[in-house]
Amino acid sequence: MNASARILQNQLKELIKEPIEGFCCELSDESDLYIWNVFLKGPGETCYEKGIYRAQLSFPEDYPFSPPKLKFLSEIWHPNIYEDGSVCISILHPPGEDEMSGERPEERWLPTQNASTILLSVLSMLSDPNIYSAANVDCAKQYRDDRASFNLKNERLAQKALRELPADFKMPEPKKYVPPVSEDIMGDDAEYEIDIEDDEEEEADDEEEVDLDDDEDDIDLENLTEEERKLLEEAGDDDDDEE
Repeated sequence: MNASARILQNQLKELIKEPIEGFCCELSDESDLYIWNVFLKGPGETCYEKGIYRAQLSFPEDYPFSPPKLKFLSEIWHPNIYEDGSVCISILHPPGEDEMSGERPEERWLPTQNASTILLSVLSMLSDPNIYSAANVDCAKQYRDDRASFNLKNERLAQKALRELPADFKMPEPKKYVPPVSEDIMGDDAEYEIDIEDDEEEEADDEEEVDLDDDEDDIDLENLTEEERKLLEEAGDDDDDEE
């Protein structure tokens, strides 16, 4: 197995093990690592959202130094997709400068790109067509001038794409990350809460003591009745005995 085949094998294994939301990939032929079947779910809040589209990625022998080609097998209507299904997007253009296209080198293919970055870029393209660099001029014109008809056509094609899916097809769901719960942290929190409650009880007791002292200071000794004086003296004697 040569270097490019090993790279493709590892990238495909990673995508199968950890699927990314919006698409999935598989080999068209188990004996050929250079041709992938791709299923793309239409982005939400677009006229493509109800469809799942079949496409094919074809990788060159010198991958990753040259970009692959992506072609939709499902019928789709988009300004940046040719009528035969071929995708026209900067990331799939050969590396280097092209004065005619006006694309910057960093917008074009780089060996650091991979199948995931390509497909994520295509999903972004579906959400936000570039009508100023159109592969399908008629489609771009309709998108600009008659958006309602554009959307209606794609909604019909989305239903058609679903009907053409394999009978047993199921889009894999990405695993959701659930952070582990630390028992030590939970313990510390519980102790901290208990400490807070104890402090609040102590503060309440202190406030009650202060209120009692204040009540004694407010007693008018001169205007006490004989019975009240007697009770007050008895309370004072009890305090002395306790000391």
